[in-house]
Amino acid sequence: MAVFTFEAFNWLFAFEKKLVKVEEYGGLLGYLWIFLRGGILPEISTLVILLMLLNIYHEACRIKRIELTPRNILNYEVKILPVMLVAFFLFNPVTQTVRYLLVNFPNYDLELYLGNYIQGTYSLKYYSFYLIPVLIMGYGAVNGSLLVDILEQRRQRKRSSEAPDPFQSLVPQPGAFLTHLKGKNNFGETILAVQDCFWFETEDRYYYAVHPTGRFSITKTMNELEAELNPELFFRTKRNCIINLSFVASYAYWENGKYSIRMQTPNNDETDMPRARLQDFKNRLVRFSAQEVEYLPPKSEII
Repeated sequence: MAVFTFEAFNWLFAFEKKLVKVEEYGGLLGYLWIFLRGGILPEISTLVILLMLLNIYHEACRIKRIELTPRNILNYEVKILPVMLVAFFLFNPVTQTVRYLLVNFPNYDLELYLGNYIQGTYSLKYYSFYLIPVLIMGYGAVNGSLLVDILEQRRQRKRSSEAPDPFQSLVPQPGAFLTHLKGKNNFGETILAVQDCFWFETEDRYYYAVHPTGRFSITKTMNELEAELNPELFFRTKRNCIINLSFVASYAYWENGKYSIRMQTPNNDETDMPRARLQDFKNRLVRFSAQEVEYLPPKSEII
């Protein structure tokens, strides 16, 4: 890229001199061969080393992915700028060595190599000559990768918007009760059968389902759950808790007008309930005990 940039400026501002050079090298084909072995081929090593440095920087800083927003992309590109500012000092000896081997084959001279191709190229002139092309190559590669990611993200969004919602079936139809809901924990997402949940609760404005396999965050609020769950199977003991009546072991007076409900869970968990809910709780428990709930989970599998 550096050679192409420099060559383009030479042809633009010194067109007549470049024509003389073409004649000196025996025509256009001769000139192109010199340009290929002395310009293009050595600069391939520049590009390869620059990309390697960027990859090493990503590994060292543990940059695996970035959120594709203008601010995050700008911050990311500012962070990789130092890599391209110091890249010259690392790729220059390799690039110049490749150039020396190609241009001077087979007549090699160590003094010429060290003086003109190594020591002579570590100067402000050469650094300035490479700076803009390196920035173009580095940011071109990075932004090309980001563009691919952005386009892929848009395709995924389009496909997801056109595809039917796989969780649409979790929304209860009119006249039916909620049977499953989506839950999420540190290991990922899953579908929970509500009949298997011990209870639902609120903590710090987040909603959770307590299940035999763990505690899962859910998106439905307590009011939504109360409206969608089967009232013969679930009971809202207080503002932030809805219990599964099939897992109630016993209840007893606790203190300060509150009752304690012990659940049939591996840890015999307990939850409290205000006195104002006691009569409704008793009536619901009696109705639940008197009828057969066809989706009642076998307690032998839970305890």
